Amino acid sequence: MSAPHAALAINPHYRITTDYVGRGRHKIVIADDFYQHPAQVLQLALELPYTDRFEIVGNFPGVRASINIDTQNLFETISDLWGTPLYPFFNPQPGVFQGITNKNYHLNIGQRQPHIDQDITAMVYLNPVESCVGGTGLYRHRPTGLERVSIIPDHNIRELADRLELSDEFLNSEEGYENFQNSMIFNPLFANRENTYINKGNEYWELIKLIEMKPNRLIIFDGRCFHSQYITPDQYTEAFRVNQIVYLSQQAKD
Repeated sequence: MSAPHAALAINPHYRITTDYVGRGRHKIVIADDFYQHPAQVLQLALELPYTDRFEIVGNFPGVRASINIDTQNLFETISDLWGTPLYPFFNPQPGVFQGITNKNYHLNIGQRQPHIDQDITAMVYLNPVESCVGGTGLYRHRPTGLERVSIIPDHNIRELADRLELSDEFLNSEEGYENFQNSMIFNPLFANRENTYINKGNEYWELIKLIEMKPNRLIIFDGRCFHSQYITPDQYTEAFRVNQIVYLSQQAKD
């Protein structure tokens, strides 16, 4: 196999699609045929040592691995596709890969409903065509009508707090805002009762867009939009669902 940095060479002829979904017209950018050598990227990913340690995976329902590799060209390409400068959270930022299996799995309450990320989320689906199914779902929270949660409380959040006659103290601290989200939006009662991903939605969560998983497809979206893996129980019981994950910020880090 070629050197890792060569494996991550970007195809100069990838195909771009841009979509705007939901009432908020949230942008999704898709680049198909993204890597020039997708089989080499998959091989690189599969050869890494994975872990399920909480400090590495957080509430992700699978395993993660990283490799120290030059990712600058990847970040610059994602920024160009998104249309505004994006910045990694760490410098240097390693390449990060993750895997999910449905074999002997158990999802906790948080994994049975949508979640949010820190800012902009990008991922490349790496499975070959014969094991590439499902995708990533974006959702609307039915009780509130929200489709995303801002990093700091915006007018939509403050209007919701006013409707609920909540004290401003809920929104005036990081801890209070987090408690507000966990009680009003990510309440455990809103999760699927069965041991399944949210997929088509339920009485509390409405699926507004399924981004279909395709081999060597890069997707970029606002990670503050409610989203989740779209995986049914009969999928990935043998082969892993493998992708490369990239978390980026619209603010430069000090």
